[in-house]
Amino acid sequence: MVRLLHSVGPAVAAVGALATVFAVPPLLDAAVPTRETAVAPGTVITLTASGVGSLSGGADPANAVAFVVPEPMDRIATGSETVAVLRSQLDDQRLSVSVVDGITDFAVAAPRLLLPLRAAGEQVDFDGGAFRAGEFEGLTCVLPNTAGGVCAVATSGDVAVTVTVAGTTREAGRALIAMVLESSRAVTE
Repeated sequence: MVRLLHSVGPAVAAVGALATVFAVPPLLDAAVPTRETAVAPGTVITLTASGVGSLSGGADPANAVAFVVPEPMDRIATGSETVAVLRSQLDDQRLSVSVVDGITDFAVAAPRLLLPLRAAGEQVDFDGGAFRAGEFEGLTCVLPNTAGGVCAVATSGDVAVTVTVAGTTREAGRALIAMVLESSRAVTE
C-alpha cells in the first residue's frame, strides 16, 4: 500500500504538468486579446508623433503621418501610437513605419532616425540613394544582415518617418516602401 501511494503522487504530478501544457495555452488565448489584426488594402493608418514640433508654435502644425496599407496585411500590436508593424498576407514581408515630429534639420536628423534600429542590434547603412515620394523626400538604407532588409528615412515639413521592410527581396521591399510613402501625408492629429 505504501508503494502504491508513492507511485501515485508522481503520476498525478505528471498528469497535472501535461494538463498545464495542453490546457493553459488555449485558456490564455481565449483570455488575451489577439495580437494581430487583419487589415484590408486601402485602410488608412494614422501614427501620432511623440515630438514637440506642433507644440512649439512652428509653422508646420503636423504631428502625425497617415498612410494607406498597400496590400492585405496583419497589423501586429505594438502598444505605441508612433509605430505600426505589419506582416504581409501575400508573402514573407514585414513592414514597420514609425514617426517623429519636430525635425528642423533633416540632414542632422536622418542618421539619428536609424539609432533605434541600431539599438535593437540591427546593422543599418545608408546606401547613397535619395528619393521623393508623395509629400516625402528622403534617403534609402539597407539592413545587410536581414533577409531582404531595406529602409528609408523621409521628411515632410517637420515630421519624419522611418520605414523598414524585411522579407523576400530588396527589390520587393523597396517597392513596398515606395507604395507606403506615395500614399503618406503629414497630418494634424
